[in-house]
Amino acid sequence: MNKHMASTLRYLPLNRTIALSLGLGICLVALLCLKISPITSNLATIWLPTALLTSVLFHRRYREWPVLLVCAALGILLADMISGYLPPGNIINPHYLANMLNNLIEASICAALLRHNLDRQEPLAKLSDWINFLSIAVVCTPLFGAVLMMVFNSTELNTMREFITWYISEAVATVALVPVGLLLRRDYLQQLKAPGRLKNLLITLFITLLTSVMAMQWIPFPFAFITLPLLLAAIRLPQLDAFIVFLSVTLIITPLQPNQIVTIIPGMLGLADGLVFVPLLLILLPINVVTMVMHALRVEKSNIIESENRFRHAMEYSAIGMALVSPDGHWLQVNKALCNLLGYEPSELKKSTFQQITHPDDLERDLLQKQRLLDGEIVNYMLEKRYLCRNGQMVWTLLTVSVVRNEADEPLYFISQVKDITELKQTELTNKRLTEALHEEKERLHITLNSINEAVISTDRQMNITFMNPVAERMTGWNQQQAQGHPVSRIVHISNGIDGPLIVDFSPFDGYENQAQSLVLHGHHGSSFDVQLSISPLKTLSDEPIGSVLVLQDVSKSRELMRQLSYNASHDLLTGLSNRGYFEERFKNALALTQQQGQQHCLAFIDLDRFKAVNDTAGHAAGDEVLRQLSQLMQDNLRNSDTVARLGGDEFAILFVDCRIEQGQQIIQKLINRINEFDFSWNHQIFHIGASAGITEINSSRFTASEYMAQADVACYTAKHNGRGQICLYEHALKTHNLAEKSA
Repeated sequence: MNKHMASTLRYLPLNRTIALSLGLGICLVALLCLKISPITSNLATIWLPTALLTSVLFHRRYREWPVLLVCAALGILLADMISGYLPPGNIINPHYLANMLNNLIEASICAALLRHNLDRQEPLAKLSDWINFLSIAVVCTPLFGAVLMMVFNSTELNTMREFITWYISEAVATVALVPVGLLLRRDYLQQLKAPGRLKNLLITLFITLLTSVMAMQWIPFPFAFITLPLLLAAIRLPQLDAFIVFLSVTLIITPLQPNQIVTIIPGMLGLADGLVFVPLLLILLPINVVTMVMHALRVEKSNIIESENRFRHAMEYSAIGMALVSPDGHWLQVNKALCNLLGYEPSELKKSTFQQITHPDDLERDLLQKQRLLDGEIVNYMLEKRYLCRNGQMVWTLLTVSVVRNEADEPLYFISQVKDITELKQTELTNKRLTEALHEEKERLHITLNSINEAVISTDRQMNITFMNPVAERMTGWNQQQAQGHPVSRIVHISNGIDGPLIVDFSPFDGYENQAQSLVLHGHHGSSFDVQLSISPLKTLSDEPIGSVLVLQDVSKSRELMRQLSYNASHDLLTGLSNRGYFEERFKNALALTQQQGQQHCLAFIDLDRFKAVNDTAGHAAGDEVLRQLSQLMQDNLRNSDTVARLGGDEFAILFVDCRIEQGQQIIQKLINRINEFDFSWNHQIFHIGASAGITEINSSRFTASEYMAQADVACYTAKHNGRGQICLYEHALKTHNLAEKSA
């Protein structure tokens, strides 16, 4: 039973049975003590009730003491009444009450001091515990009771005689009974079931009691003889069993002792009746010491055996190799795990040394550490070393060595632990190769990322930046150290178009859908780049997301080229005006608005006058410059919604969107006037350029674009033949054309 269970049993709640049992026990031992006391004595020559009460109080809680003390007092009172020591009418005798109160006080003080100084679970585990017990229970407390008795009864008693009797009676009873009471447990009967223990106890008890009675009856100076069987009991029996034998001998000898004539010191016997038990006290004290010493030896032996068994089992059944090695390197003891590891039988290993099976490359390091351990520089050492197995193979091990020394600090043997780490070393070698390969791959990757023209940014799963290559640093205006750990939206500012809204959430952004968009990256220092963005997720082998990689490609030049190509495809290269193809596309859109919404538009054709004279006189360069300047003049005098195009040579077309014919005539008239007023200077020559224009109204979808353009061309032709510098409406041109046909 462990300490906790024993403590639990000891502190079971106090009930009526326990209290009554204490009262009855006190009554019985008091009757015994009164029975063996000399008739002429005022005090019992041995008083067991105080010892019994001390033992019970030691094991009970303080709050239970008042009930137990009352029961003990009633037990003593009942014993005194039965024995005739106290007549029924003399209960209130102050002398009697003082002695009873003295017994209760002495037991309480003794129990309290013992509880404070002894371990309540193992009160007499060490010799020092017994010395504390002796000082408190055998010396101090009985002396205190004797002094208190003298104070209470100084006028009624022979104080010296009563003082000695009180002290001896209490001391003998305490030595005999209290050790048993301190050690006794509720599971003691279970302990006696151990093989041979009860038999050994009974035989020893019978022999001791028999020899003690025989010695008291027939042998002079019997206590010298009684010591021998008591010493035998102290040596043979466990601690509690020995104390039970001592108590039994005390209870047997006590009734016989008053009938013996024992001369301790001549003339002292008449001084106090209690002196007859001094020999018994002198026997019990050293016997108790022997018992404590034997108990300590048994505990130490048990601990040594237990420790040896633990070490033996730990070594034998250890999963790693273990061995005891002599200072010169011979194997003294090896376990199965080590033999299985090295492939040797135990007998083969014990005939060799560890030096013989250590790999030559590792032997010097091992011997160096061993010497440092022997010299006391270190208390143990650990190293990785290789052993040569019996089959010729090599095994990697982790060796841990400590040294065991004797009392003179001389080394006795080494304790070696050998753990197989071959697989670990192979894994370590593989990991090293993988690490080197990974490092090389990482270096190649970094060189690649640093060399490419695209900006590469990696993030974690929270879209916080973890890496940026130099191109990304240049384009964003942030270096990697500044940007690391920040959300990507804080560092990478991308908008749809130069003035469009910023993209703030990249996680749902599909990089493959933005290639046709005009994404613009805005740098930290005000720069901007047309970019193409692609985002790829990073995942583990189990397809768990761990981050993303953003790749930004600077497409500013390509987009500028595309814009230039698109511009060239829709504009005249000389004048910068729209070309015929773009103009026809715009014209078709205007016709669609007329058909769908009923919008009215105007279409005008312009033909320059006297342009051929410039080419013939000043050359084509001058002609080209005239076209450029007049094109700019036209754009400056038209609405933003109007479209002017060069159809070829010196012919131009203007589309007035959402414009009635009257307004169109006013605008075209103003434009023609400006052209007629235009003077072109070239090489100190002044050229007067004029223009004629024809205009038609677009208010119906029954005509096609070609038909409307033909109408404007007819009107322009009519205006030019009517005297130049004029404009002509298609309806008037049509009438003029019809009249000309009739005249013809």
